[in-house]
Amino acid sequence: MTLRICFLGNSHIACVRQAWQTEAGRWSGIAPLFVGAHRNLLLETAEVAGKLVPTSDGAARAFADLAGIDHVDLNAFDAFVVTGCLVSLGCIANLYRDARWLDLPSIAAHEDLASEPAVLMSDAAVQMTAEDILSRRLGLRVARHLRDMTTRPIVVTSQARVSAVIEQAHRPGVRAHHAALRAGDAANLSALFDSCASRACRDAGATFLPQPRHTITKDILTARPFMDGAVRLTADGSTPQPPRDITHANARYGAAVLDQIAEHFGVQAV
Repeated sequence: MTLRICFLGNSHIACVRQAWQTEAGRWSGIAPLFVGAHRNLLLETAEVAGKLVPTSDGAARAFADLAGIDHVDLNAFDAFVVTGCLVSLGCIANLYRDARWLDLPSIAAHEDLASEPAVLMSDAAVQMTAEDILSRRLGLRVARHLRDMTTRPIVVTSQARVSAVIEQAHRPGVRAHHAALRAGDAANLSALFDSCASRACRDAGATFLPQPRHTITKDILTARPFMDGAVRLTADGSTPQPPRDITHANARYGAAVLDQIAEHFGVQAV
């Protein structure tokens, strides 16, 4: 039996689509439809007579240009997968940038907490804050949007952690990642993200699939073989990401995600 899956995502869906286009026979038990849209356009849709239809010109163009469709028949699929859409460890890194909590190894070993410049939070407060942050990300909003329209399984996949290239080359916006790595807190951040994302997805009526473990290095980075050579979400599917991009994964990562999805649904991958 072939599992019909509708993949929905922002620019991060490109790696999964490219993996499928490159090696479709590897997942012969899956029949996918890839519906990609930039910004918040996936939310500019509504259920009409069992169909997910665009409610704005931008969403209609995205459906047409990137998927070659004008609607999604919700009843034609066995499951839905929301991929990318800002469900990323970066949310936790941003929290770590401004706060610390007692469960962190660096704080447990701290000899003078009064001198700690960051805001100190309880572990419970950090978990509640992290779940709240994640619940507002596009992926969770799309999952809730879909859950109002279908009873079929909804899976949310993790957006890839930032590229390990930041260890050798300066990139903006990753100061918290470097701080966590220096302090020995990276594993804690990784675990916090995965656990809070799982709970946020459960509350949205979805299942969270964490980033495939073999693609991760040093807990909060994605190994470069899964990042270098990423493509943008375009109609041609072959436009490269800018050289300084550190957030988009490549087809090898997309294949790891497809393997993960196949395993989750009990579909044999070659």
